[in-house]
Amino acid sequence: MKPKTLPGLLTRILEKLKQSPEGLPPDYVRYHIMSRFTFPLGLVAHSIFLVMFWFLNLDVLAAFNVLSVALFFWANWQAYKGNLKWPTVLTLLFEVPIHAILATLYLGFASAFWMHILISMSIIALAPFWTKKVRYSVCLALSLIIVATGAVSILNDPLQPISIGIEIYFFASNAIILALVVVAVIAGYDFAVARAEEALQLEFSRAESLLLNILPSAIAARLKAHEEPLADSHDSVSVLFADLAGFTNLSRKMSAAELVTLLNDLFSRFDRLVQEHGAEKIKTIGDAYMVATGLSGSVSNHAEQVADLALGMRKAFGEFRAQNQVDLKLRIGVHSGAVIAGVIGQQKFAYDLWGDTVNIASRMESEGLPDQIQVSAETWQLIHDRYVTSSRGEIQIKGHSPRVTYLLESRTTSQGTQS
Repeated sequence: MKPKTLPGLLTRILEKLKQSPEGLPPDYVRYHIMSRFTFPLGLVAHSIFLVMFWFLNLDVLAAFNVLSVALFFWANWQAYKGNLKWPTVLTLLFEVPIHAILATLYLGFASAFWMHILISMSIIALAPFWTKKVRYSVCLALSLIIVATGAVSILNDPLQPISIGIEIYFFASNAIILALVVVAVIAGYDFAVARAEEALQLEFSRAESLLLNILPSAIAARLKAHEEPLADSHDSVSVLFADLAGFTNLSRKMSAAELVTLLNDLFSRFDRLVQEHGAEKIKTIGDAYMVATGLSGSVSNHAEQVADLALGMRKAFGEFRAQNQVDLKLRIGVHSGAVIAGVIGQQKFAYDLWGDTVNIASRMESEGLPDQIQVSAETWQLIHDRYVTSSRGEIQIKGHSPRVTYLLESRTTSQGTQS
């Protein structure tokens, strides 16, 4: 087994300290991470002072530090579980100020134990479970305690005089502890902010992905730029509708979960083809699937794109039907012409197309033949020299005069045809 390195161990310790219980509000998360740094530091510092006071025969201070070590041990345990209020109250409002006052009066102002009250102030000012008014009031009271303690210790001799050397040692120790606490507070909040930024970026990416699944990328960019209204006219696009013949009868025999799973399987196959052919999925309505090409404004071969897509969808549907053994047939209808495209609604908004082209494309599908791709004469004019088609003749479609339609069979090649 590979020995653990010191940097690796420190990294794991830091990662452990940065963890917090699930379900905490953001401000509690920040305070909890900070507490995971400061409470262990308090436990270590008081343990060291306990040993120092005992060696210096400062019995009262040593006895008090026994209680302090026990209190900080309990505070660390509570902070680990996410209980932050009472550890803060007992250690920062009672133990630390009392310890600071007692040690300053015993050892003198120069020993700098009054600095510990600054530690309490720096952490309490950030406590999320009190209002700002309460926090600032507590910090003001603690600052007055520092002034009063300093005045008394300066005007009176220390209860337990110590040598200059030990006095300097205590001053340095307390200054270092204060500096470490300030660094721990900053580091704790820095880790919390970094984690919050990562979570925010993740949510932004999810929202961006969701938006791009709903809207074309160009439309999404305009929506984020607060452009209103979002509407465009397109002189020449191709619109495709696909629908399942026999789906209503099949749905009566399947559970809701089975039905949704089946449709999701088929439409996911269609989605991949839409992306592959550079088309734009507009929407699904029940078992109907709507796609358009040429909406980018720079696609001149939109009819060819939609024809290739339709052939791919028919092939994918054949594979789907064989794999799932369902008695369904696919009707596809295509028409080319002008449309208006835009986004409507303020909630659950949708990108949609309007115009006669959409209506005719829908009729091409609804009046089409099962397992066939029916295209209008307008689309046929754009693709007939590159695809194998057969004339269906003139058919009557609802709301329109009789129209000549064609059935798309395959794409032509220099060697012949391919289905």
